[in-house]
Amino acid sequence: MDLKVLVVDDELSINDILTTALRTAGYKVKGAFSGEETRSFLESFKPDLVLLDLCLPDEDGFDLCKYINSKYSIPIIMLTAKNDVVDKVLGLELGADDYITKPFHIKEVLTRVKVALRRVEKYKSLVSTEDIEVNGEIKIDLDSRTVTASGSEVRLKPKEYDLLEFLAKNKGHVFTREELLDKVWGMEYDGEVRTVDVHVRRLRSKFDKENKESIIETVFGIGYVMR
Repeated sequence: MDLKVLVVDDELSINDILTTALRTAGYKVKGAFSGEETRSFLESFKPDLVLLDLCLPDEDGFDLCKYINSKYSIPIIMLTAKNDVVDKVLGLELGADDYITKPFHIKEVLTRVKVALRRVEKYKSLVSTEDIEVNGEIKIDLDSRTVTASGSEVRLKPKEYDLLEFLAKNKGHVFTREELLDKVWGMEYDGEVRTVDVHVRRLRSKFDKENKESIIETVFGIGYVMR
């Protein structure tokens, strides 16, 4: 299965290093150097994942992240020279699924990309399985990776869906943030455990309006559970 990655970074040397490494790893790759090019490639290239630098010459990376999230259900991995927790959390709030801080090791980038695309590949070839129902109102279609609440489809980012599905499949089991990072993100994630909090908050904002109780319960001092 051909998986496609769009690399967005205005630094020629970094863009070349990333595109070359990803092509060598077997992915189809396009390199974009601006927000305008990115928007064009999103339509024509239709990537399965975007590596997005936050510092672009013509557009703020956060705005571009928000745009991608509003129109496409594809993973976004932020590339940033900033090591500020606020920037990382803001990027996650706007729809990014992961982040890598510059300077980075190319093996780290390839591992993060592989983990993110492993889920994309898995569900592109998914064979039929039973749906999951949550609280009588929310239905998770495992074939199509779509979720409905009270009969209306709710649009989720890939990592939001992964987290919702995992918790729904393990109702009643309390998971720590570290366990969720391992189980849902698929690796020993060295980022902030706050990443889990951000994704839980995003899920609650999309579903709790339809339910009297939150679909994901906080177990203080431990983590999260779906009852």
